[in-house]
Amino acid sequence: MLIVIVYWGLWYARNELVHGGPTFSAIKVSSFILAFILEFESLVADPTPKSLIKDVKWFPLDDNIVKFNFDAYFNTDSKSSVSGIVARESHGLIMAACIYPHLGIADAFIAEAVACEKAVSFALELDFRWVQIEGDTLSVIKKLNSTLMDKSIISLILGDIRTLSASFEAITFLFVGRQGNEAAHELARVGLQYLELRYWIEEASATVERLAQRDRPL
Repeated sequence: MLIVIVYWGLWYARNELVHGGPTFSAIKVSSFILAFILEFESLVADPTPKSLIKDVKWFPLDDNIVKFNFDAYFNTDSKSSVSGIVARESHGLIMAACIYPHLGIADAFIAEAVACEKAVSFALELDFRWVQIEGDTLSVIKKLNSTLMDKSIISLILGDIRTLSASFEAITFLFVGRQGNEAAHELARVGLQYLELRYWIEEASATVERLAQRDRPL
């Protein structure tokens, strides 16, 4: 495992140099490899509680809770990403949606963490105080529900999320499979065509609306 990760880290640093990205020093490459190893070992050593996983279709919550689903699309060539966030109430109706473009994103792992952070900040902007944040990135959700000190490359982003979370009366973070996160996934994909921040209130793009309508409880 160590040999494979080291080769991958060196290959990544080499590609950055070839394609005009940032220059990686030996110390920076070593830190990158170490962070990835720690991330991998934490996932293996710390099994995910079943209570954090809902690999099902989107499901409604209590009347007082608004659910925010998030997902991210990462562009390797431009080192950019798009966060797609969809907020829905207990009957499955879209309350709000947004697309956040980001520049200077190193990899897909960071893109997912940034999307989660944007989901939390979006909930604060809308002044909701009872929320559930859902995404299909298991490692980020596990870290947010862990009490262990995080040493991965997204530790600062996780710290920002926890700081924002203190403003809510109740907030939970839950992992869902792709089937339960289709609307946010589609919104992130649609977001590739936009170069700026985009909001919807009580609606979203046509495809996302169709997916949300299909998820609504009978």
